[in-house]
Amino acid sequence: MLLRRIVLVFCISSLALANSQPALEYKIKAAYLYNFTKFITWPEKHSETFNLCIFGADQFLALLKPLEQRTALGKPIRLQRLDTIDQAKMCHILYMDDGEPLPAFLTDGSLDGILTVSSQPFFAQRGGMIGFILRDGRIKLQVNLEEFKKNGLKISAKLMEVAELVEGESDD
Repeated sequence: MLLRRIVLVFCISSLALANSQPALEYKIKAAYLYNFTKFITWPEKHSETFNLCIFGADQFLALLKPLEQRTALGKPIRLQRLDTIDQAKMCHILYMDDGEPLPAFLTDGSLDGILTVSSQPFFAQRGGMIGFILRDGRIKLQVNLEEFKKNGLKISAKLMEVAELVEGESDD
């Protein structure tokens, strides 16, 4: 049953988006964000809620609102729209919209235990953990395993099967 749900979510993400409205793209991303809670292991955080945070993209927050009726890691999901990126420390998942500048702390190690996700170009290569990319009219995932390890998160093999693994940019 769970495997069918996994396959269904990832098949939905393969829908052609070339001629669709941006709302469909955000719905698919919303489904991914929720399903990440099932395929990623976080270090223990002492919080009463599972915090899914959005920086930018007000329309996206409305699509995620139904998730507050669900749980993740045995805790109720709480959505938060961040006004400043400094508020991200209490997040489990931090989604940064395309139009937002990448914060310096993305790669400085201060995001311990926070899954970072964005649709920004080359996000995973620039220090993010999961980047949504549009390829051939479909939403695909790029995953930076080095950043997962650096920040104390673990990703399941099932999620890695549907993702493209990328390496971060070198400082050399």
